[in-house]
Amino acid sequence: MSLKYANRTIAAIIFVLTLIIYLATVADTLSFWDCGEFIASSVIMGVPHPPGSPFYLLLGKMFTMIPFGDIGWRVNLISVLVSALSVMLLYLTIVRLIRHYRGIVETGYDALITYGSAAIGAFAYGFSHSQWFNAVEAEVYSISLFFTALVFYLIVRWADEADDPVSDRLLLIIAYVIGLAIGVHLLNILALPAIALVIYFRKRKFSLYTFSIAIAATIAGFVVIYPGVVKWLPGTFSIGAIIPLIIFVAVILACYYALKNRQRVLSLALISTFLIILGYSTYGVIFIRSNLDPPIDENNPDTIERFLSYLNREQYGDTGILPRRWNNDPNYKSETDFFWRYQVGHMYNRYFLWQYVGQEGDFQGASVDFSKFFALPLLLGLWGLVHHASKDRRRALIVFTLFFMTGYAVIAYLNQDNPQPRERDYAYVGSFYAFAVWIGIGAQGLLDSVIKWLKKQNKVSFTAALLGVVFLAVPFNMFAKNYRMHNRSGNYVAYDYSRNILETCEQDALIFTNGDNDTFPLWYLQEVVGLRKDIRIVNLSLLNTGWYIKQLKHDEPKVPISFSDDFIDRYLDQHDLTALRLRYWPKNDPQKPTKISLQTPDSGTIEWDVPATMHLPTGAGDTGENNFLRVQDMMIIDIIRENNWKRPIYFAVTVSNSNMIGLNDHLTMEGLAFQVNPEKGQRIDPDRLLENLLTVYKEYYRNLDNPDIHYDENVHRLLQNYRSAYLQLATHYLVKDRPGTAVYDPDRPPDETLRDFDQLSDRDKVLFLVDSMERYLPDEVVPISSHEIVLHIGQLYADLGRPEELTKRLERLSKRQNASAENLFRYGAVYLQWTKDTLSAKTMFERALDKDSSPEMKLQVATAYRQLGLDEEAQFLMQEVSTGQLDEDLSMKVGMTYLQLGQLDKAREIYEELAVKSPNSGSVVGGLLMVYERQEDFLSAEELLTDWLLRHPNDTEAKERLEHYQQLTQGDDQ
Repeated sequence: MSLKYANRTIAAIIFVLTLIIYLATVADTLSFWDCGEFIASSVIMGVPHPPGSPFYLLLGKMFTMIPFGDIGWRVNLISVLVSALSVMLLYLTIVRLIRHYRGIVETGYDALITYGSAAIGAFAYGFSHSQWFNAVEAEVYSISLFFTALVFYLIVRWADEADDPVSDRLLLIIAYVIGLAIGVHLLNILALPAIALVIYFRKRKFSLYTFSIAIAATIAGFVVIYPGVVKWLPGTFSIGAIIPLIIFVAVILACYYALKNRQRVLSLALISTFLIILGYSTYGVIFIRSNLDPPIDENNPDTIERFLSYLNREQYGDTGILPRRWNNDPNYKSETDFFWRYQVGHMYNRYFLWQYVGQEGDFQGASVDFSKFFALPLLLGLWGLVHHASKDRRRALIVFTLFFMTGYAVIAYLNQDNPQPRERDYAYVGSFYAFAVWIGIGAQGLLDSVIKWLKKQNKVSFTAALLGVVFLAVPFNMFAKNYRMHNRSGNYVAYDYSRNILETCEQDALIFTNGDNDTFPLWYLQEVVGLRKDIRIVNLSLLNTGWYIKQLKHDEPKVPISFSDDFIDRYLDQHDLTALRLRYWPKNDPQKPTKISLQTPDSGTIEWDVPATMHLPTGAGDTGENNFLRVQDMMIIDIIRENNWKRPIYFAVTVSNSNMIGLNDHLTMEGLAFQVNPEKGQRIDPDRLLENLLTVYKEYYRNLDNPDIHYDENVHRLLQNYRSAYLQLATHYLVKDRPGTAVYDPDRPPDETLRDFDQLSDRDKVLFLVDSMERYLPDEVVPISSHEIVLHIGQLYADLGRPEELTKRLERLSKRQNASAENLFRYGAVYLQWTKDTLSAKTMFERALDKDSSPEMKLQVATAYRQLGLDEEAQFLMQEVSTGQLDEDLSMKVGMTYLQLGQLDKAREIYEELAVKSPNSGSVVGGLLMVYERQEDFLSAEELLTDWLLRHPNDTEAKERLEHYQQLTQGDDQ
């Protein structure tokens, strides 16, 4: 192959390979978080959450027209395609950067070094955690990164071709791409400083003066784009449409003037500004579509005022860069400590190390795992940074600027608080991308250095072999270790779980949902699939906003709301004192009763207390307790009251108790939702719960039993709601324990057993339910985090005649890496009590001691050993504890353990010593009395209590016990 075409061919191969891998691992349908919202908004051209992403919606609409595949999958393809393109652009960028200091590729050896190293850097980024995560779902971060990669590649290419008169076209393309990128996410404008540095170093010689001018020009350009174009330009519409028109015409005339007078720099700046505005004009889609009132119309930006509020993200507030959001968290000493340890360390450095050192696991708060990649990608990148700086300081500074601006600068700007609802690594992919440039350069530096040091004659063969080693050690290892975690194919949980929430509800229901993961997928199902559009979804987070309340009130299917629009605007959408006074909800104030009364369908009445849910200081006498309601609490009360039982009302099971306005006793579980019930105390509806779990949901437990599918911690936690429903229904039948006329046969087809379910005994019903739960949700695929729930299921099986199931679960639990000493002791106790497996019980007790050799654990194990008949081992442990330094509390535990072991003399000795030291301790005296009673030494007990009453004459219980002992001693005398 001619070297002329080798670079393009390798770029194409890299694109195709990453495209194939991303296609193989892309989600088959929607995923959780914002994906459902973006897909649904793309299909119906709705308005997603601020500040919107109009260009993404337009692109999404085009991809929905692909004539095959699930619609969610079609929109996911955007991320697949642009992510593969980003990896290819990274390769091309690294090649140009290496060529700049190493020279043009003239030989096969040069090609291996330059192209092979660039491929290593590109693949390392392509298989990194955050890039791969973004590449397989419908989110804006993958296309935002693509635009960053594109403008960085274009500016690097421009630097190589800047002497060509037509190279200015590349700068104009960059300007237009930046405008389009703003219509996806603002992260792209963070590439501007790096772009400015490339232009400066290419066109000017360095001096303090020229560099200062360059910095000023960069800041000016940044301000022109943000806030100029992004915030100020749309604001001119509030003055009148003539103003932006005048600005638009003025820019065009200025461009014409500059071109006519051959003022190159001015014309370039003006045309670039025009192209940025042109690209940014996609935001008109948001305003136009909102005026057509689509079903998803967040913030309702159909007026200039609301549109500006939408663009400025006013719904989320403005935290500012200072002060840092420390909030006096006791885990941090100061704002500075909070910034460095949490915001920089936890919220960026940890994410960065995930990419190139390794991630502990797919769960919230996961730390760094060195054993995954052995830090080889990180070391290669750091070597690349040093190597790049030594060979080409200017371009190394440019890459560093991109790395810093898309990483640490974002951290400083966002000022994130603790905790966050999810990991935020996806926002820093631009920084991880920039570091991957140095991985490629590091590979080149390593290869050249090794070849030079070894002075090999057959350089091509040896370089190819060494390149293969580096490829296997870095990108291939990253691919192998990350593949399972990032393979979303076959994962239908977001679709199926959300479908089952909707199908839980009766016709024309209202359902209160909690946040993104139980709202956006439901929007997708209703607006894209057309499923259960009779149900009105009411999101509790959005229920705190006036625009959403009015949409619920006026849009079909309408929600019964008594408040007028004026009242909503004045009192529910404001935060002044007058509005807040309406939500004042103090305890024990006769002027503001917190009890709500509601008439039931049978003309009865239900009453319940609504607890305050937030605290605001009210001055003198403020106790710090919650004393106000949120807007969402007032709205739930009003909706339930206005509905007056006409339509069924539900809460999704994901809604926390604090969001249920005290209705817990009136909620009945029917599956993945609780229905509000006029009757009190009906915890479950067994008939509907059975039908939902085993009939309605039956076809939508897809792949929850497939060990080849990876589910993250968030999904594991969500799926426990299925188990909770099964176990609550099983407990219902276990308590009733009625006989039956049929016998459960586990080998019989489940559908046949279900047909005869009513004829089974309640104990067989429980066994069938637990078997069904294990069939649909085996612990091997969807692990249960709670040790107690695993034991509870095992004990259920053992109680129903299948002790081997308990043993199996105990073995699985004991292998968990996070099993604590207390857990291991508990497993030993269960072995002992339920299975009589004394050998396994002893093993668990020994492992508990290995993990925790504290006196308290030794006491527990000593008691267990005594039950096992291991008296010598028990005595040895007790002797170890007794010879140590013991405080009063621990001495009492030792004495009590001797008492339980039947060594009464030892127990007496310890308690009598304690009674001398602490004669006024009721616990000590009580323990000593127990010893005396076991020894039937009632005379000593009488003396002890007599002495006690001299110091505590008002202790009536002691007097009664003293009389009892006196009767016993008098009886002995007779």
